Amino acid sequence: MRNKIILKNLPAAILCLLLAGSLTACGKNADITPVQTETSAPAETVLPQTSDTSETSPEYPALTPDRDSESASAAQEAPPENDSETILADQSFDGVDLGEYQNVRFTTSQVTRNGLSHAQYSLTDDGETVYTFPDAYTSWYFEHTINFITFRDINGDGKKDVITSEQYITGAGPEGALPFSMVRIYLNQGRDFLFAEGLSISIGNSLDVSNGETYTAENVLSVLEEQVYCNFDGSGGWTRGEIESFAFLVKQDVLTDNRQSLAQKVRYPLNIVRNGSEQQIQSPEEFVEQYDEILNMQVIYDVEGAETEGLFWNQDGVMLGTGAIWFGKMEDGSIKIYSIPAEVQYCNPLNVD
Repeated sequence: MRNKIILKNLPAAILCLLLAGSLTACGKNADITPVQTETSAPAETVLPQTSDTSETSPEYPALTPDRDSESASAAQEAPPENDSETILADQSFDGVDLGEYQNVRFTTSQVTRNGLSHAQYSLTDDGETVYTFPDAYTSWYFEHTINFITFRDINGDGKKDVITSEQYITGAGPEGALPFSMVRIYLNQGRDFLFAEGLSISIGNSLDVSNGETYTAENVLSVLEEQVYCNFDGSGGWTRGEIESFAFLVKQDVLTDNRQSLAQKVRYPLNIVRNGSEQQIQSPEEFVEQYDEILNMQVIYDVEGAETEGLFWNQDGVMLGTGAIWFGKMEDGSIKIYSIPAEVQYCNPLNVD
């Protein structure tokens, strides 16, 4: 299964390498310097490996458990045949501020259900769970090892996202007992944290999944912060983290019909062409009012089937789907949708309007 995961994402990895090469050429010709925005999170340093990090400062950078600690290993063990939840104290942190949750405890647990264990993350306040992060990779066996947990604003929206990495085994086949690492990226939406599965797998497979030592916060963040989308106006490149997380959130808004959220991701006035005539959408309120016309079935079908990693880009911006939505970085450093063309190419075998 590990090989399938790697092979599945090999084309995306090759595309990213090609795009990164293009950016290097563009950077040399345009003398591009990295983008600096007011909302970018400051660089974080990594604490030395330790088995006791529960009293760490709220700025906690990436934290890596002491894999050789007998006490830590004993604390992580849980009865394999019974339903249980064991808190991993060395990977749980007090005084956390994330989104709308202030001064809470970030709790990491090993949860076992029907003999299958997985890592679970939650936020607790005075012992009460106030938020549980979405599950991920629950069909594999969690191998008791957290590679790291870190908090970083990866898309420049001013809110710290949550990035973790754990080790698993498939438990099947001749390589079923060989551990491999995966990455989870949770995008901070204020009260909720969305698991960006495609981006997580794409970023994780940029490293050697069979080598847990490569799964450090520094290595994963370096992939997220790599400028692989070139900005031809000379102001700098666009990182994988900011571009691909924005694409994921746009698709999520369309899939969940979250019209208010999508309206906030648009640059106004928005120029559109519908029924052969040009129109201007002046505000988020007008966008919501005209939503069914702006996001017609052509656009919706195209976005629903779109990948959100390894996106096509040119001098104008970044394309989602086959052209349903175009977006890019604005002068103030924010990323916004600037075009929703009238015509796109999409697969509609049932010929639904």
